[in-house]
Amino acid sequence: MKKNLFLLAFLCFSLHLKAWWDPGHLVTAMIAYKLLDKDVQKKVDKYVREMKRDYKYINHFVALAAWPDDLKAEDVRCYNTMHYTDIPYNPHGVALPPHPEIDVLWAIGQATAVLKSKKARDIEKARQLAFLMHFVGDIHQPLHSTSMFTNSHPGGDAGGNFFRLEGEWSNLHKLWDDGCGFLSAYNDINPYGKPKEPLTKVELDRLDKLAVELMDAFPEESLPGVDNLDPDFWALESHKLAVNYVYRGVVGIEKGGRKKRLKPNTVPSEYYKKQGQEVVRKQLAMAGYRLAKVLNQVFGASND
Repeated sequence: MKKNLFLLAFLCFSLHLKAWWDPGHLVTAMIAYKLLDKDVQKKVDKYVREMKRDYKYINHFVALAAWPDDLKAEDVRCYNTMHYTDIPYNPHGVALPPHPEIDVLWAIGQATAVLKSKKARDIEKARQLAFLMHFVGDIHQPLHSTSMFTNSHPGGDAGGNFFRLEGEWSNLHKLWDDGCGFLSAYNDINPYGKPKEPLTKVELDRLDKLAVELMDAFPEESLPGVDNLDPDFWALESHKLAVNYVYRGVVGIEKGGRKKRLKPNTVPSEYYKKQGQEVVRKQLAMAGYRLAKVLNQVFGASND
């Protein structure tokens, strides 16, 4: 029995790793980079050069944000549980398993501490900068703050990985990683494909244009809570979005005005995806703004 539980937990960890495919992480980093203080930009650029020594394809700050997912392709999986925190959505009231101590909230705290340290070497700061950028993006993807516990999945659905869908996306997690289709047009921008190559100027320009579009659509002053830099708050915020728009997302309106909710093994409607894309666009902008604030705070007070 214990062996089976271990295997199930391992499977959940291995499935529940990515939040946004590369474009989501890259555009979040692009928004942040545009808002960094000039002296902070110089400091983070130094760490880009540090990472480039070992990873030749990291040629820009934004490329750091996607690097932690690439580690899994190199069989480096000791960071797996750091990509998410499973706040339970428990509509059936099932008994809940213990919450992992090492999660994305713990990881953000550790990365921030290293970046503030006077003792850590530049290479360690470079790696932890990449992790921090990535994990801030992760926690703003609603399914990286949430797992649904039901009678069918008493151990949780691994952030929607076990919530099967028909059609283009095979499960709920993949649908939201792709921004409910919003990010599909940018999936060719992948610095960690095969072969691994630096981002081109054309790709960086496309990301910059997307960043500007998101910032124009969601100005910083229009977003309540954008100045709250507590990762626990971010997780709860994302969890609420997951419950209301992901798991209980509306696929249509029936006669009499009754809302029809998304169910497993169905094709998500255009209505559902449209509502989801609005959530995604706002979360990407929010993540970029908050990442910039965190980095300006961390490096602005640093003498490195």
